[in-house]
Amino acid sequence: MHDEKPLWYEESVREKIIAFVICIICGLIILSSETKGGEVFLSEYWERPIPPQNDFNKFPLYPEECGKCHKEQHNGWKGSLHSRAVGPGLLGQLRTDKDPQFAQSCYFCHAPMAEQSEIILPSPLAGEGQGEGIKNPSFDNKLKLSGVSCSVCHLRKGKVYGPPARKTVSSKKQDNHNGFVEKDFFEKADFCEACHQLDEGYELNGKLLVNTYREWKESIYGQNNVTCQNCHMPDRQHLWRGIHDKEMVLRGVRIESVRRDKGARITITNSGVGHYFPTYATPLVVVKGFMLDKTGKVIQGSLKKAFIGRTISLDLSEEIFDTRIPPQKSFEFDYATRGSYSDGKITFEVWVYPDEFYNKFYKAILKDADMDLNRGEVEKAIETTNASPYRLFREVL
Repeated sequence: MHDEKPLWYEESVREKIIAFVICIICGLIILSSETKGGEVFLSEYWERPIPPQNDFNKFPLYPEECGKCHKEQHNGWKGSLHSRAVGPGLLGQLRTDKDPQFAQSCYFCHAPMAEQSEIILPSPLAGEGQGEGIKNPSFDNKLKLSGVSCSVCHLRKGKVYGPPARKTVSSKKQDNHNGFVEKDFFEKADFCEACHQLDEGYELNGKLLVNTYREWKESIYGQNNVTCQNCHMPDRQHLWRGIHDKEMVLRGVRIESVRRDKGARITITNSGVGHYFPTYATPLVVVKGFMLDKTGKVIQGSLKKAFIGRTISLDLSEEIFDTRIPPQKSFEFDYATRGSYSDGKITFEVWVYPDEFYNKFYKAILKDADMDLNRGEVEKAIETTNASPYRLFREVL
């Protein structure tokens, strides 16, 4: 990564984010007219901000209320990144009173309900996209901090939506929702597209920064309808495990190492991930090869590294490299020994840094004493991202 001065942030990154989110919002509002006879389509369902519910007593919006009956789903959600979508990294940067458009661009996916936003912005379609907005009378800070919670996905205009009920679920239980609406799009990958595909998003080197849905659709998984939910919500569990979870990653890749003449090779195959590994520009996978002496210590000067990921500059202006592994493809790393190492043992390790970009980004913006930040929250974000790396694989040949 480059050592950019963090002053670029407010002038460069915010403008790029705001521009593409306004394009997406306009597109969603136009698409939302796709209704026939009162039928709700997915494009309308994901209109954002999600219209206010205006009835807190009928259906409490807080996830812990849903958890009173849906304990398993609530427990899964609590441990997921969806529950932390509004975390220290986001809170540290937001200044809603001074830059409401930037806040709204973040809330677009991190907190998309109308009640989660402090400010109501003028509609960009009305030619008022640059207005500062007005105070939101229905704003609920507790709901904002719940991030992508039950209400975000399941509640629209006072009605509870969800996938078709299984035969084991009694009709009486569904009646508790006073008209539960079944929709099969909850079990389709298109449902996840709303936040995990930004077709009007910012591009680098001709490639979108958020392109997960298209990566899936063009793979054998998309062609065979093995959906996002199959892997990230098995048996309808609300887990959404991804690259932060070691066991999840080990199920998605196959790692093989073999000794060769004058060295060794390690091959990492994207054998079960339904999109690129990794899909976003935030993680980094580091492959290490080194030699151990007879006492088990690393021989000085023997370490070599290779990188799997999409590394971009902190100001989003440059793609430094893109070595991600498409589905069913492999990454190979050859380690060559020198004569003086011939009696040592070749060792391979694979390390995963799920928040590599975020970690460097937070440290960069914190260096600027004049930057308008909630520094305590940014420091928490740095602490969290410092702790996320883990060793995925190790083998001594």
